[in-house]
Amino acid sequence: MATFRLSCSTFILVALGTTNNVFAHDEVISALEETVVKADAIDNSAKAANEAKQNALNAKTIIDAAQLNQFGDQPLGDALRRVAGVSFDGANRAREIRLRNIGREYTQVLINGRRILDGNADRAIQVDRIPSSLVERIEINKAPLASMDAQGVAGTVNIILKQGVNKPIANEVSIGAGYLEGVGGLADGTFLYGISDDVVKLSLSGGVQQQRRSEASDEYTHTGTGARNGGSIKEEVRRFDQINLTPRVDMQVSEKDSLVFEPSYLKTTEYRDQNGHRLIANQTAFDRHEPEKRERVRENIGLYSAWQHTFNDDADIKASLDWQSASEDTIRNGYRFNGANVLQQTRYRKADIDMSLLRAELAGRFKVGSHSLSVGLVSSEEKRDEDNLDITNGVVDAANRSRRYKVGEQIYSAYLQDSFSLFEGNRITVGLRGEKSSTKLTDFFGDSQTKDKLIWLPSLNVVQALQEDLDIRAGIAKTLRRPSLRDLSPSIVTNGGTIASPDTAGNPNVIPETAWGLDIGIDKYLFNKRGLLSAGAFQRNFSDKLESLTGLENGRYVSRLQNGGDGHMYGLELDARVPLDFLNMQNVSVWSNLTRVYTRIKDESTGERREVWEQPDYVGNLGLDVFVPRIKTTFGISANYSSGYDQKYRLAAGGYRGAKLESMTRVDLSARTELTPRWLLSASVLNVLSQKEHRVDSTYNNNGQLNAYTRAIEPTYRSMYVRLTYLF
Repeated sequence: MATFRLSCSTFILVALGTTNNVFAHDEVISALEETVVKADAIDNSAKAANEAKQNALNAKTIIDAAQLNQFGDQPLGDALRRVAGVSFDGANRAREIRLRNIGREYTQVLINGRRILDGNADRAIQVDRIPSSLVERIEINKAPLASMDAQGVAGTVNIILKQGVNKPIANEVSIGAGYLEGVGGLADGTFLYGISDDVVKLSLSGGVQQQRRSEASDEYTHTGTGARNGGSIKEEVRRFDQINLTPRVDMQVSEKDSLVFEPSYLKTTEYRDQNGHRLIANQTAFDRHEPEKRERVRENIGLYSAWQHTFNDDADIKASLDWQSASEDTIRNGYRFNGANVLQQTRYRKADIDMSLLRAELAGRFKVGSHSLSVGLVSSEEKRDEDNLDITNGVVDAANRSRRYKVGEQIYSAYLQDSFSLFEGNRITVGLRGEKSSTKLTDFFGDSQTKDKLIWLPSLNVVQALQEDLDIRAGIAKTLRRPSLRDLSPSIVTNGGTIASPDTAGNPNVIPETAWGLDIGIDKYLFNKRGLLSAGAFQRNFSDKLESLTGLENGRYVSRLQNGGDGHMYGLELDARVPLDFLNMQNVSVWSNLTRVYTRIKDESTGERREVWEQPDYVGNLGLDVFVPRIKTTFGISANYSSGYDQKYRLAAGGYRGAKLESMTRVDLSARTELTPRWLLSASVLNVLSQKEHRVDSTYNNNGQLNAYTRAIEPTYRSMYVRLTYLF
């Protein structure tokens, strides 16, 4: 803890101290004047986002920094809840993004257009590692282009950090502090500092944050007749100490040549203190206590570099290299006591994950008449190595087989894209991308398997302006979902072996899932683009659908990833922001969004057609912003809603499994004020209602009669946060 406090203080003092070294260049001064917060800062942010959305070649949702940070959320994940189509799995989780209500594995998450290695194996960084105050804007690409990595079946979230690349921004220092009710204190500090001359532009950005979470829950198990049959009570507190450094150097080495260097360092240390209590059958007392302390360190070091040569206004080439090395090391110290509080077992566990990524790309842009051509070649090599150690009562146990493996994946890609106009107000972008992958898995026993796959991915996007402030869009594209590297390991991880807590295992025989997608929409911009009315529809047709399905294996329930058959998803999206000028309420805006999803897949193991497992039908937001000019303050209120689900599917071994999750509503309050043109203060109360999540997992026999069910209750927590920002 002392180290974290020292780091936080050091970065803030360094950022403040460097203000004496600012060169008085016109660019820096104009950047400051451009970004000093004006009376309608939130509206200005919405306008900038809408302008970028209208100029995009494909269907996008864009949210700019002032809107994103309006509610003062500390980690980025909590801020993203208010963005159209974004949800998370778990009442207290804001880590892995789910777009359009389907699993997180269908969402591609990038930072500055790059995939960042993380230890969770799902090919996406956990977004709560990033302070929201470090983010310039969020782009959600709903219909992909051929020039983009093709793994965003539901969409691709691109997190653009504050580095002054796309627009001049002011230097800033931001400090925040708060409290998560019943859990503990929160804090963060971020900075952005830039200097430049005619040759070099240097941006120093980064921050530290301390956040807390709790995923405590109570589980009560009953027989099919309703009789009590045990359960568990879990107490848990998590603390995350995080540091992020994301500097950037731009160099104009000649009139036609430029270089970019973007080193990065991300580190998260998680401290988890939990205690599990096992209930006796009648649920009136405990017969076991299992306290555990866990420390997990995630670290990522990277360097992105690029060279660009401009031949003329109509042609340039760019070569880039992205190198990353990452690790995740976890230590768990646990104890087991019986109901009389007598020690029965000690257990020490250690798990290490080492990862590396090397990605090279050569891309060219050429304009020929009315055609803008883009062509590229990409080579990517990723490695992942997991190992573990388990010691019980001082004796070394057998290693967890599914977490001791090596996997290497090489992906070679090529794309060709053409953007052109047939008539006024029209823009067509057509492209083809090919991706060839070769994946080699070496399991616990040293046996190796290699799988090769070539997939062609065409795309077509059309934008047509009907009026200056009205356009329609359509996109058709083929995308893919690759299994996580961990899901390829076939060995079984022992959990409860029950329907509520099944054992888990991978499957080296699965192949990438593909999906044809259609996105159509209409956008109406209001009040000089300060407002927006947007309606869209989407469809995805899945082939070789990947799902983790639970079945009986040797008398125990095991969840394995499988190619479950084909299926489809379709839905509607509504997004609106309406300034109430027409009601003579010039300083009031209403905003809302809603996503409705329908899914159907065919389970090849049973022949059953059903919904995608654990998929909510609705997710939406409703908010109100009120600006009070006299005190230069914007007050905000937002409500986030997720519908939950009620599902049942047939098991290949016989019988059925069911899951029911009740709907949840989250209400947030905020106030953001301009103390002076350089000093900003924001305050928020988040999750005001602090509802409890209720879930029921059930098993049924072949006749549909209830065998057993487990009722789980997880509380959520209010938080208060205050942030002070200085622009210079």
